[in-house]
Amino acid sequence: MTWCWTIPDQPGPGSILRPPLLDCKHMRAIVPTCGDWAEARETIEGLLACRPRPAEIVLVNDNAEPGVPDWVRLLPIRLVDYAGNRGAAAARNAGAWVRSARPVEWLYFTDGACRRDPSFFAELADASMAMDRATVAIGGPVEGVVESIARTPINAYMTEEAILCPPTDAFGPQAIITANAAVSVAAFQAVGGFCQAFPGAGGEDLDLGLRLRLLGPIGWASRAIVAHSFKECARDFDLRFQRYGAGTARLAARLGLGSLQCGGILAARPGLQWLADRQVSAMARGYRAFEVNHGSWPAPFSPPPSGTRPHNPENLATRPTKSVIVCE
Repeated sequence: MTWCWTIPDQPGPGSILRPPLLDCKHMRAIVPTCGDWAEARETIEGLLACRPRPAEIVLVNDNAEPGVPDWVRLLPIRLVDYAGNRGAAAARNAGAWVRSARPVEWLYFTDGACRRDPSFFAELADASMAMDRATVAIGGPVEGVVESIARTPINAYMTEEAILCPPTDAFGPQAIITANAAVSVAAFQAVGGFCQAFPGAGGEDLDLGLRLRLLGPIGWASRAIVAHSFKECARDFDLRFQRYGAGTARLAARLGLGSLQCGGILAARPGLQWLADRQVSAMARGYRAFEVNHGSWPAPFSPPPSGTRPHNPENLATRPTKSVIVCE
């Protein structure tokens, strides 16, 4: 792994909250989908096969076009449906804030085209037991689905370079990656959820993670692994890293930092250096595009006061969501 990074000038983790222990009986999994119904189905069927599995699985329809496939109504999941495409941050918030008759204490965020072993949540819970009681979120590895270097070079590159692992410092993870992250409801509510000023899938999870860590540490479950099937498509690869570049630029402006542009990357495997160079180039294009079109953020965020407490730690019933239909 050669693409390791740290977001500079960030405080260490706080110790404001004491979330409940992670328990699938009080967990909601949230899967947003936009243009990838088959990938969403793959993820959801994998979640349903887990033992134990989350008490609720929520699919959020963030597609611009109305309508859902028939299979959605046949599975034991909840559907959050609204008009239009609002972006990844808004979709995840909609899934998090939806009302529930049962107490929900932890949220599990993941993406389409994500596979996991049936024992995934047992591994996650076991790892959480050894963590600091103030832990407000837990991340885990995200790896590509590798057949061979020749057949699946992008999946191999994403795995070997640990692209979807969060930035770290001496205290551990600084943030989360929403392909594989559990977040305490109390902490999520205390920071107000995802910032919807991040329009696409890029940077919004880092921003949330940084705010969460002001309340408590972020843990790492090394054996709770998600296998993400990345498209073996150069255009998709470029668009992904342009989003990441723009999201990183937006994050730097939001934090009031200097440049967070990605420098050169020396790939762990020389035969994949062409993808490392392509990543750097695509991220630079996205970064420049944000700077040209936006330039600055209104003001950096500040740590919450020491007396901060969640508004509703028992469940997620108090946050209104306009124009949203929830189907059981």
